[in-house]
Amino acid sequence: MLERVRQDIGGLRQLTATSKRHWTSGRRIRREFLAAQAAGRKITLDDFGPPVPRPEGDEPVADLAPKTGLRPRKSHLMKLEAYPSTDYAFEYNNPPVSGNHINGLGEAEHRVAAPIFHTWKFGHPMGKLEFLFQGIRTRGEWVALLKRQWNTRRFTGEKASVQIPVDDAAEMTTTIKALTMDLGACMVGIAPLTDDMLTEELPLDYPFIISFGVEMDRDAALEAPSERAALTIQAEYRGTDRISAQVAQHIRDMGWDAEAAIHGFLQIPAAVEAGLGQLGKHGSMISKELGSMYRLGAVATNLPLVLDQPEDIGVDDFCAICSVCTTNCPPQAIFDTKQMIRGRERWYVDFDTCIPYFVENHGCGICIGVCPWSEPGRGEGFSLKMMARRAKLAARDEP
Repeated sequence: MLERVRQDIGGLRQLTATSKRHWTSGRRIRREFLAAQAAGRKITLDDFGPPVPRPEGDEPVADLAPKTGLRPRKSHLMKLEAYPSTDYAFEYNNPPVSGNHINGLGEAEHRVAAPIFHTWKFGHPMGKLEFLFQGIRTRGEWVALLKRQWNTRRFTGEKASVQIPVDDAAEMTTTIKALTMDLGACMVGIAPLTDDMLTEELPLDYPFIISFGVEMDRDAALEAPSERAALTIQAEYRGTDRISAQVAQHIRDMGWDAEAAIHGFLQIPAAVEAGLGQLGKHGSMISKELGSMYRLGAVATNLPLVLDQPEDIGVDDFCAICSVCTTNCPPQAIFDTKQMIRGRERWYVDFDTCIPYFVENHGCGICIGVCPWSEPGRGEGFSLKMMARRAKLAARDEP
């Protein structure tokens, strides 16, 4: 009981701090940004928020301008009459260091990722963009955010003093997966915790990650970017928060360590290792059944569990020959080929090009909405086709 009271007090303090920021420091930037949008002019981000570090030495400067070169298109699936413009209502006098540089674009050596956005620490290089993003939320979006933050009070806590022994890890895995699904997940798997899933500021030390997905509302997703889509996404993330908190609490009640791995945790590497899907060209997960129509959550724990294995469903083959997301991205932020990122070659979205559009429109999601794999009933067929095509090409190349 005392533990729950302590968590509730901590949650109330967080909500108070967030609300105070919204109605004080966030008020000025919100007012001036909306006025600039209405008048067709720009605010200068340098004038808002705390100081951020300047690029040092040969560090590249962020180029936030949209790209050109592709013939843009708008999918008939998307419900807006036209995608919002890339003529942003903000600019920099002194741009920060490139977000691609922070992310490790072009780096051949592996390293742990650095935090870059959604940090709530506005003194980092992308802090002014994040300050703007948080400051211009609508009233409804702030209420949704506060609801999410309230769920986080149960992410960690004290475990029971008596530990329930686990004699059969496979049986326990079945039990935990069933609990996660009963709480509202649409998929769940178990992965080993690796440093690919961590950032420099998140030193989790557990052997296992319970990775799961919550299905998205496709109708709302096809309205992106819009307030309805943004509010629906917040509700879906509240679902991942709630499930994470409840699963973690259940494990702690058994006397084992567990905490929700949400903020600052890299969900996609965990989900890939847990066999939930594969990374797509648009930078999001693709599962066989749902495409990208799900949001990820995770719980880190030392509860003895049985690991799942990654599954190749043919996403790489599909994305290599598909260009729907690249041509539908208004700022053209999606690379058409894999990039070297911190010693790993993978699909990557140009951060510097994507984030201004994301901030200006209170979020986005066009790329996952237009992904053909996300259309209901098509994913399994795509997977079978890609794997058969690969086998045919391999047989043709055999001597």
